[in-house]
Amino acid sequence: MKNFLKKNKYFIRRLFALLLILFIFIFIYRIIRGNRNNDYKTIFPTLTTYEKDINTKIFNLYDDKVYFSKGEGIVVFNASEGQKVPLGYEVAYLNLMGDVSSFKDELNKIDAAIKLKKGIKPNDDEKSNKFSNDIQDLVKDKKYEKIYYDINSMDSSGVQNFNKQELEEYTELSLETLESKKNELEENISKYNYSYLSEFSGVVTYKIDGNEEYFKIDDLDKFTYDYLNINFTFSNLEMETKVKEGDPLFKLINNLRWNLACTIDNSKDIKDYKVGDLVKIQIEDMKDIYGSIAQINKNEKNAVIIVSLDRYFEEMYSNRIHKGKIIVERTKGYEIPKSTLITRDNMTGVFVQEIKGLVKFVPVEIVKEYKDTVFINRGNKQSVIMIGDKSYKTVTVNDALVINPKTVDESRILN
Repeated sequence: MKNFLKKNKYFIRRLFALLLILFIFIFIYRIIRGNRNNDYKTIFPTLTTYEKDINTKIFNLYDDKVYFSKGEGIVVFNASEGQKVPLGYEVAYLNLMGDVSSFKDELNKIDAAIKLKKGIKPNDDEKSNKFSNDIQDLVKDKKYEKIYYDINSMDSSGVQNFNKQELEEYTELSLETLESKKNELEENISKYNYSYLSEFSGVVTYKIDGNEEYFKIDDLDKFTYDYLNINFTFSNLEMETKVKEGDPLFKLINNLRWNLACTIDNSKDIKDYKVGDLVKIQIEDMKDIYGSIAQINKNEKNAVIIVSLDRYFEEMYSNRIHKGKIIVERTKGYEIPKSTLITRDNMTGVFVQEIKGLVKFVPVEIVKEYKDTVFINRGNKQSVIMIGDKSYKTVTVNDALVINPKTVDESRILN
C-alpha cells in the first residue's frame, strides 16, 4: 500500500511538472506570437482629392469678321495683336500703288474752278475738307470706299497754279456739275487707297485660321459631334505688309459675345446636365473656367455642350481648339493600396492595427479603382459612411492599415 501511494505521488508530481512545462511553453509561445503580430507591416491612408471628369475637345465660336485685301499693294496696320478697338477705328490702310496722277490733276483744276466761281481768292484761308460727309456718318452708312481720300498729296491752293485758259472748260460748267465731277474723281482716287475701319467694337487679331465661316456663333444648332469632328484644315497666316488681292489682313472679334463648343464622346456622361447649368472646365496651363450651358446638341451616342462665357477671352482667343476636361465632381478622400482590402461578412474593408498585435476590421466605400490603389470615401466629420441602410465608422487618416491582411490570425481580430 505504501509502495502504491509512493508511486502515485511520483506520477502526480511528474504529471504536474509536465503540465507546468506545457503551460510555460504555451505562455512563451503566445508572447512570441503576440510580439510577432505587433510587427504587421502597415501604412497610413493618404488624404487626396478625387476628380470625376469628362475629357473634351473645345472649339471657340465667335461673332467675328475677317477683312481682306481689295487689291495688290502695301498695307499699314494701326492696331497691335489683341488690341481692343472702338467702332470706326482705322485698323489698317491699303495703298494699291496705282497711278492716280491724272485724276488728281483734274481734281485740282476742278477745285480751282469751284473757288473761282465762288469768288475765293488764292490767299484766302480755307480749311480744305475732302471727306464728303462726317466720318461717323460714313461708317454708319457703310460707305467705306469714301472714307480715305489722299488729300495730303493734293495742292490745296490750286487757283494760283492754273491760268484762266487752263480752267476755261471747267469754269463754263455750273457749280452743281463741278461738285458732281469732284465727288466722282474723289471716289476714283479712293479706289486706290482703302481705309479698313472697325465695324463694331472688338479685339483685333492677325491669327486667322481660315475656318472662320465654319465657327460662326449665329447658328448653334449646326455644332453637332459629327460636325465638329470633320477634319478641318487650320492655317497659320502671318501678317504681311505686301499683299495681293483677296489676302486676309486681320480679324475683328466681338469679345463680349462668344461661346465654347465642347464635344462629349458618351452622351450618358451628361445625362444630368441641362441648359442654364454652371459648368467647370479645366484646360492645361490655365485656371479653371466657369460658364453656363447655352445649348445641348446630342444623340444616343455622343453630344456637344455649348457654353456661354463672359471672361477668359484673352487667354483663349489665339487658338481655335483646346483640349480639356469638364469637371463633374471633386471629392476629398483617402487613397490606399489595393493589397489592404479584405472581404469579411460580405463587406469590403481593411484591418486597422490596435495595441498588442490585435487588429480591428473597418468597412470602406470604394469610390474609384486605379491600378494598384483605390480611392475611398472618408465619410462625414465623424468618419461615418453609409453602406446600404446602415452607417459604419470608416478609417481615419491616423489609422495604421495592415498591408497584407492574410498574415492576420483570426484570433487576433477584435471584431
